[in-house]
Order: sequence, then C-alpha cells, then structure tokens
Amino acid sequence: IMLSVKPQIMAAACADLIQKTSIDGKIMVSIAAGITTDRIIEMLGNYDQVVRTMPNTPSSLSKGMTGLYAPDSVAQVDRDFVGHIMDHVGKTLWVEKDSQINIVIAAAGSSPAYFFLFAQAMQDEAIQMGLNSNDARLLVQQALLGSAEMICHNPSLELSDLRAQVTSKGGTTHAAICAFQENNLEAIVSKAMQAAVTRAVK
Repeated sequence: IMLSVKPQIMAAACADLIQKTSIDGKIMVSIAAGITTDRIIEMLGNYDQVVRTMPNTPSSLSKGMTGLYAPDSVAQVDRDFVGHIMDHVGKTLWVEKDSQINIVIAAAGSSPAYFFLFAQAMQDEAIQMGLNSNDARLLVQQALLGSAEMICHNPSLELSDLRAQVTSKGGTTHAAICAFQENNLEAIVSKAMQAAVTRAVK
C-alpha cells in the first residue's frame, strides 16, 4: 500500500486506512517527507512492515532518484520488492539510517528545484543580454542536459575533474567560476541543503 499523501494529512489517512482495511501481510510504503519510519509505524497502530521512500519529480519521466529505508522488521524479500518497484522510475539508493532520508531530501528530493532556479537565473540573464526567451531557454536546457549526461557517462571522474576539463585558466569559464566562488556559491549551496534537512526534521 502506497502512503502517498501530504505529510500533514498522513495521520488521518493512516487512521482511516486501519479502520476500514486489513493491512496485515501488506507492505506500507511511505512517500511523505519529514515523517519518520517510527512515526508511520505509530500512526499504523504499531504495524511495523513499513518502508520509507523519498523519490523526486523526475520519476515522472523514469529519470528519478529514490532513497529508501526500512527497519529490521521488514524482510529482505520485501525490501527487494519495494526496491524493484521504485527502480521502474529511476535509480534507487538504500540508506542505513532513517535520518539519512533527510539527506536524500536535500540532495535529490528537493534538488530539481535548485537546478530549475539556477537554470531560470541563467535564462533571465541571457534574455537581459539580448536573446529572446525561447533561444535563451534552449541554450540553458541543452547545456544542463548535456552536463548531466557527461556526469553519468564518466563515473570514474570526480565532479571537480569534469569542471576542470571545461575551465581553461584565464578563460571565459574560469572568469565565471571565479565569480561564483568569490560570491561563496559553495556556502550558499551548503546553507540551502542544511535548510532542507532542518525543515524535514521539523
């Protein structure tokens, strides 16, 4: 049974479910951010056959990234079954601790919005520089797609190495990278991801 509801109505949904349906022998799969596995188990009347997952929106294109966690009470065969389901919408990653799902949220669940924001800023600036909206978007979206493909097709290369391959010292890319670093891009990303984790915990 997929528990795919907004976190704020999860308790009511679980109460309604256990009142109207027998959940014995079923695997309960949560897709709700910010609700721990222990809390889901509690909402289900201490039924402990629960797998917590966190997919992201690219799953709608079968390009998703899903983090999964299950307590020891869930058998390996059931973990494999849930993993097999989520494999159909992208890549999967099992984490060892429930709390690590919050890292999945920060690094994958929420991150499509980070990339969209970055792409939007690039498109807006290209428009300010003189391109029309469609041309600016084409340039940005294809560059973003190609960059993602380069990451996927070069698993042995660190992300820093891929960046270095594009960054000739003293060139245009180097000037742009220096501008990012001078404005503490890494610190901004860190702060944003920490904010996502903090919100998930609360």
